[in-house]
Amino acid sequence: MSERTFPEQRIEAGGVTAVAYRIECSSCAAVGFYPQKRIGIRRPLHSIAEHFRGMKWSVGSGARKDLCPECARRRKPKKEKVMADMTAAAKPQADNPRAEKPREMTRDDRRIINDKLDEVYGKDCYKSPWCDAMVAKDLGVPRDWVAQVRDQFFGPEGSNPLFDEYLTARDEVERHWCDVKAAHDAVMKALDEFRPAYHAAHQSLESLRLLGRRIERELGR
Repeated sequence: MSERTFPEQRIEAGGVTAVAYRIECSSCAAVGFYPQKRIGIRRPLHSIAEHFRGMKWSVGSGARKDLCPECARRRKPKKEKVMADMTAAAKPQADNPRAEKPREMTRDDRRIINDKLDEVYGKDCYKSPWCDAMVAKDLGVPRDWVAQVRDQFFGPEGSNPLFDEYLTARDEVERHWCDVKAAHDAVMKALDEFRPAYHAAHQSLESLRLLGRRIERELGR
């Protein structure tokens, strides 16, 4: 397939006349131009196409397939929708009766979980910092399996001492922050209210100082 070409046209911009390559939208009346380097020095065809693509034009294999940025933008969602439909069609359907069923907990899985819980579960609660989620992550099994074995053979998940300590510290810090912020806001409000009086007093003092220096000069003669 031969490389496509772009027609040349003499244009004028800023009082300067130059020869430029022209591209025209096949869907509307929009046109684009790319001037030559210098008069008579042509640009490589691939660089012309890349220039127009950089300007958001859709450059086709021929002039009848060129689209300006606006027309290309309007047509792009259609292409994306087709690709999305093709991708969705390639995926297995969730309601497919032949889809693989989730793996069920076996006797060995139950034994492994039980052994781990025997190690990390204390009296009526986990030892710090363990919990159902951490056990499941450590063993690489679903959290529901861990909860099922724990409820059956050990007891409630209970509270995590480390997490309880964190919650207590968090609440204390948040209360302290609220107190400090309230005090800060009160100080800033008082400062805003006091600032006009401060400037007025400062101006009065400066005026009095100027008067005093003038009187001293006149009396000191």
